[in-house]
Amino acid sequence: MFLTILSGILVFVCLVSSLILYVFIRSQSIRRSSQSSLNEKHQIRYSFRPSIDLITKKLSEEFSFRSSITSSKSDQSSTNAIHQCDDKSFFPKKTQAEQHRSAPSINLTSFPNRSASMATNFETLRRPRSVNWRQGSIVDSNQMALIEFSLPPHHSDLNKYRRRSVPISHDIILTKDSQTTQIDGSIPFLLTFSLNYLKTSQIQVEIHSCQGLPMHLHLQQLNIKVKIYPDGKEKTIQWKKLTENENQQFDDRDQRNSIVFSNISAEKLIEKSFLLTINGKDQTKKNFHLGQIGKIHLNQFQPIIHEQKIDLTHQVEKMKKSSMELLVALEKKHEHYLHIELQRMKGIKVDQKNLDATGYLRVVLLDRHRPLTSHQTKPFRLNSATNPINEQYDLNILTYHSNNFDRLMILISFYSNGNQQNEHRCIARIKLASPHLASDSGTIHWQQFKARESFSMWHTFNKYQSN
Repeated sequence: MFLTILSGILVFVCLVSSLILYVFIRSQSIRRSSQSSLNEKHQIRYSFRPSIDLITKKLSEEFSFRSSITSSKSDQSSTNAIHQCDDKSFFPKKTQAEQHRSAPSINLTSFPNRSASMATNFETLRRPRSVNWRQGSIVDSNQMALIEFSLPPHHSDLNKYRRRSVPISHDIILTKDSQTTQIDGSIPFLLTFSLNYLKTSQIQVEIHSCQGLPMHLHLQQLNIKVKIYPDGKEKTIQWKKLTENENQQFDDRDQRNSIVFSNISAEKLIEKSFLLTINGKDQTKKNFHLGQIGKIHLNQFQPIIHEQKIDLTHQVEKMKKSSMELLVALEKKHEHYLHIELQRMKGIKVDQKNLDATGYLRVVLLDRHRPLTSHQTKPFRLNSATNPINEQYDLNILTYHSNNFDRLMILISFYSNGNQQNEHRCIARIKLASPHLASDSGTIHWQQFKARESFSMWHTFNKYQSN
């Protein structure tokens, strides 16, 4: 009896749960059907399937619109404006390459009811070029650098001329047609030569050309002594019967224009340095000391490859150290500017007889001994052995890439009217450049600056003596 009642209860519970589940499923289906019917009422029904046909016919090259047409005008006014704008001067004739690159546009003549202002979105409006029109473009430094650059010769005030561009090249040898005018109007005495480490453990020094020889001496003979350190070996290259010309070119195929130092191992190569002394004789056999080129250390040309020449162009000067020193800081700003700061100067000799004497520093940026830009500090009194300068300049080097920095040189000259001088004269100089163009401490500063992009260093002035 008990089992019968229990089974009845279970059957009743199953029937009730089934009924509840059926009612829930039915209500959900009715709700979904109602929503779908509501969406169908809002849908747009088409008798035909919609499609978009693209018209690939190009607009005529002579077809244009005027910027004065607006969307508020009537269809008739827009149509008249289209026919009246048949001026060839608005649009230059396209080249064949531009015609291939131009995208297909809509032929507006097949839609007369469309507003003309909508058509202007497909063709850029151009105005007639005025007299002072100037095309804007992105400056390509490589293309700018292909333009030849030269300064007017024999001109004393070169600050009036702006540099346009300088040819970029890794070759530092100057051609015989290139002009190298200094900032003071004089032509520097430049010696172009090369170093070559041969496979036979020999170093070859080859002379290529001389530029800016002093013509007033009437030189008939030229001697160049090359001394290698620390060995102390010295050899001389001699030329007789020079032509009456300030520029002398030497044949590279002539073995008499080169000398060789033997028995130099590759391990001891970085310990070597060279010193070049240049002398000459005139018609009366009188000797003249023309100047020298400071020590050139081979450890600054790492790595040195066999049979690969190292080309150098140095200025021949009469070098003599002075007591004055200058603290210089170099920093590279972005890719366009080289920042130089003149911080402090010491070792100045005070003229007790003229305590009102003044001096100033001039900073010149050069491209292989060619002046480009010049900056000058404010005059300062020379009544103290030390003097704070604290002046800085940004030198524009946009044309030069990082791998062409070795073409540049920074020349810092000190001008003074002391020692009973009536005007300011250059009495000392500092050169900051790669070992291809300069020597002494200026090359060390330049190498550290290239490696770190920011470096400060004290430099000792060399007394300036004109040839």
